[in-house]
Amino acid sequence: MKVSFITLGCRLNQYEGVEMQELLEEKDLKIVPFPEKADIYVINTCTVTSKSDYDCRQTIRRAIRSNKEAFIVVTGCYPQTNHGEIARLPGVDLILGNEEKLDIYDYLKRLGVIREDSRNRALKRGDPYIAVDRLLKGNKGVKSKEINRFQGHIKAFLKIQTGCNLNCSFCIVRLSRGHSRSEGIENIKRQVENLINRGFKEIVLSGINLGSYGRDLSPNAELSDLLKILLNINGRFRIRLSSIGPREVSDKLIDIIASSESICNHLHIPLQSGDDHILKKMRRDYDSRLYNNLIERLKKRIPDIGIGADVMVGFPGETDKMFDNTYRFVKDLPITYLHVFTFSPRKGTDAFNLPDRIPKGIGKERSSLMKRLGREKSLEFRRCYLNKELEVLIEESRDKDNGLLNGYSDNYIPIFLDGLDSLKNTLVKVKIMEIREEGIAIGEGL
Repeated sequence: MKVSFITLGCRLNQYEGVEMQELLEEKDLKIVPFPEKADIYVINTCTVTSKSDYDCRQTIRRAIRSNKEAFIVVTGCYPQTNHGEIARLPGVDLILGNEEKLDIYDYLKRLGVIREDSRNRALKRGDPYIAVDRLLKGNKGVKSKEINRFQGHIKAFLKIQTGCNLNCSFCIVRLSRGHSRSEGIENIKRQVENLINRGFKEIVLSGINLGSYGRDLSPNAELSDLLKILLNINGRFRIRLSSIGPREVSDKLIDIIASSESICNHLHIPLQSGDDHILKKMRRDYDSRLYNNLIERLKKRIPDIGIGADVMVGFPGETDKMFDNTYRFVKDLPITYLHVFTFSPRKGTDAFNLPDRIPKGIGKERSSLMKRLGREKSLEFRRCYLNKELEVLIEESRDKDNGLLNGYSDNYIPIFLDGLDSLKNTLVKVKIMEIREEGIAIGEGL
């Protein structure tokens, strides 16, 4: 029986997609690329914005068109917050929440899609079977499965935490992921050792609120405690941290990043707004002064660090002056790239009911201005490395357009270079020879 997977959304979701794939492979099901014709399609969804929901619905419909007789499974954050909307899509057979993902084989077996007598067949249903737990009703631990590979990747995402205890007014993630829960340190250490032994050169520690790692463990721990243990693992590899909140970047964490060659000089620290009035309406747990001081400390302690930021424009009530405050704030900061979003009202969040919605045209204009600023700051940062050396992890596949090898430096600069295939999946020293405006650097292997 053939199963086709597609995962949308964040690194944590990508990891969970691989968990499900390997689980079904262990049960002798064959995994085929999406949208190749298959007996079962699994769509692992995201719901962070209304655009994400739209993309998920389009992907579900695409799967159904690929084989109208196939069994369609929809799981992830979208059904966790709005399974009724998915149930109304003709052709969906099974809807699973985030807590039920790793039980996918049991549900397929229970519904008769998979049978012990090997006469497996996709059984279409009239109405979908729905299994979605209410995550916020209890503080459950992390449900996970040890994985062995990421097809087509030389870096591995690793789930070390999920959920969030913050209460940002615009964010639906808390509803789709529940309270903050952490994976145990020994389990993480074992998984990192396994991934390194299987040839991965970069481990990306991922979570919904990564900086809260360890607070729910007994005894309590911090992200810096985990990093110290992981740095004692043998092998040549590097660790990258995914997005982390401003209040979670402690002096201890900064010190360990600064003192280790194995932790990437790169942090992604969401800002959302540089205007304190908007930050307060968003219910962020920091103000612009705290954020500014943090970035200054980081650049002073780790001069080469690459710092990315999320910026949201068009939040309800954002005036031209408030947007300008954010624009000028970002412009003056040594941030190296931006992820820019326009406010997306999510039903179930407090911001959904806020008055003074910003017209779409104004939101689009502000987004364009902020994205252009992001490109300018990226170019400025990359130009600092012309004729300098950086260590780059070379990807497994050459660039489709120019045929060059490519990879990222530890401070997250995308770099292209000419070279032999033997450099793939290796950490190499590269001298930067050219900086291009389209967001890349051209290097020469040393």
